[in-house]
Amino acid sequence: MSGRRNRLPFLVAWGGAAFLVLTVALAWAVAWPVDRSAAVAVGAPAAHVWIPLEATSELAWIERFEQGPSITAQAAILIDNATGTVLYAKNPHQLRAPASTTKILTALLALERGGLDDIVTVSRRAAATTGSSAGLYTGQKIRMIDLLHGLLLRSGNDAAVAIAEHVAGSEGEFVRLMNERARELGARNTRFRNPHGLDEPGHVSTAYDLALLGRLALLYPTFAEIVAKQEYNFGNDTWYNTNRLLWSYEGVEGIKTGTTSQAGYCLVATATQNGMQLISVVLGSSDRWSDTRKLLDYGFQNFHIVTLADQGDVVARLPLERGMSPVVAVASKPLAIVVRDEDVPHISAVWQINPGLRAPIARGQAVGTARVYVGSELVKEVTLVSATRVDRRSLFGVLWRWISGA
Repeated sequence: MSGRRNRLPFLVAWGGAAFLVLTVALAWAVAWPVDRSAAVAVGAPAAHVWIPLEATSELAWIERFEQGPSITAQAAILIDNATGTVLYAKNPHQLRAPASTTKILTALLALERGGLDDIVTVSRRAAATTGSSAGLYTGQKIRMIDLLHGLLLRSGNDAAVAIAEHVAGSEGEFVRLMNERARELGARNTRFRNPHGLDEPGHVSTAYDLALLGRLALLYPTFAEIVAKQEYNFGNDTWYNTNRLLWSYEGVEGIKTGTTSQAGYCLVATATQNGMQLISVVLGSSDRWSDTRKLLDYGFQNFHIVTLADQGDVVARLPLERGMSPVVAVASKPLAIVVRDEDVPHISAVWQINPGLRAPIARGQAVGTARVYVGSELVKEVTLVSATRVDRRSLFGVLWRWISGA
């Protein structure tokens, strides 16, 4: 018994000393400053992680975008869809009658505000709409998904009015919504007077605006799927796509034709080759098929897309001052550029973490910037954000991590 009494003070003293050493070690771990030179750039992204979504509508302009093929169109534009870069433009902001390319926005609103299984009743007004027709009749009940095919393949003006009345209650209210949505999307020079594109005073758009609208519409899988179809069977009818390039140009995936006496021949088209998707617009063309081929050929043969990091890819891991873990910095947007083929060897990228960064860090918080240069020219800048929350280092947190082995 006396032996146990003699060992007790020793054990208490030993345990106290061990606890003191552990406490000091943990306090040191909590307070010790971080060496920022230990930040690691990640050359090969390891994973895709969460990123905040951010809408964008502005297009970038490549150097010498005025240079390109000789075309008959009065206004035209060619853009790379992935990066939103203008590769060629001719009178891109000139106000022009857009004809049935108007229906891109009509379809977009139908997808945003209607349901594909909605049953639409065709009014007398809709059935009587002049111009190109899907053959609808008064009182006909038709699904929205079928109407969209009649709108985008057959270019039915009757389908456009039927959609407008169903979605907004009246054609006039739908047109108001069209113009409101166009402004929201950055199509600032677009003013529509109807949902189908028949010539009407003040019904105008631009090649630039139509490229923006086409680019957004392609984000909707239903839209992209419909405009890529060569034909669609509806009842006893077969609606053929008015876009001839679907049969004659490699990689064409839509989008919409347009023809009126005032607008001339118009075409918004998209095509993909070798992983590069281009969108072209020609307005007031004498030969929209030839003009579009020339533009697409020019884009595919003279430009190259370079992706240094996809959206959500890990760009760097940074030890953080008094943080429980490093900051994992990811690209908030794709770090990709389009360059002329001869400029590919001159591309470089640098990243910088915001100075004075301290824990805690919220998930999605901006932590730095990545920049891409062609030679000495800055051509792309993307915000880096934290992929996860980083808590401030604490005694309890360090102890728990040590005990749990996390």
